Amino acid sequence: MRIRCWAYVVCTALVLAAGSARAAGGATAPLDEFLKGLVSLKARFEQVLLDEQGVERERSQGTFYLSRPGRFRWDYESPYQQSIVADGQRVYVYDKDLEQVTVKSLQKALGSTPALLLGGEVNIAERFVVSRGAPAEGLVWLELGPKDPRAAREAGGYAQIRLGFAGSSLKRMDLRDNLNQTTRIELKNAERNPKLDPSLFTFTPPPGVDVLDAEHDL
Repeated sequence: MRIRCWAYVVCTALVLAAGSARAAGGATAPLDEFLKGLVSLKARFEQVLLDEQGVERERSQGTFYLSRPGRFRWDYESPYQQSIVADGQRVYVYDKDLEQVTVKSLQKALGSTPALLLGGEVNIAERFVVSRGAPAEGLVWLELGPKDPRAAREAGGYAQIRLGFAGSSLKRMDLRDNLNQTTRIELKNAERNPKLDPSLFTFTPPPGVDVLDAEHDL
């Protein structure tokens, strides 16, 4: 379950780290407005995993940090302690309870389809079907689906990504996988462009923990 949560979180971080969200017809206007001038972000988050029936299977919370491009950190506080750190080159997943760190290159960890959103100038409309969803729960929704669903499935991608905005603030992210499970992430108390300590985006494994290099072990 923990690695599954990691995969979802990485995908959402990619959306936040996107360099540009240009699309014909202005469909991505809420995302464009959110990303305009965004350098860093800090927010509390609450994450809920729902099964295909919409039944809650897991709830977690913690703090999220972003430094564009390509650096982010998710610190889970409950129900378990876990940190996910990307330094722009590699992703480190540290599970305190298991005393284990999994390391993988950022590009391979993110998968081919979501990784297209990371860094530089990206035209989302070239790779995704972008549409405006109906307003709901007081939010304006942007929906992204892969133009090539088969390729997305083979790459471990997502069937749909939904982003909920209040004005120029991103409030929620819903990610539905190909098994119709949904991870819902709500951002709270967000701070836009705070000064973040660069050490947040570096990771040194604590003494005595097992370090698994996923590039060779998978």
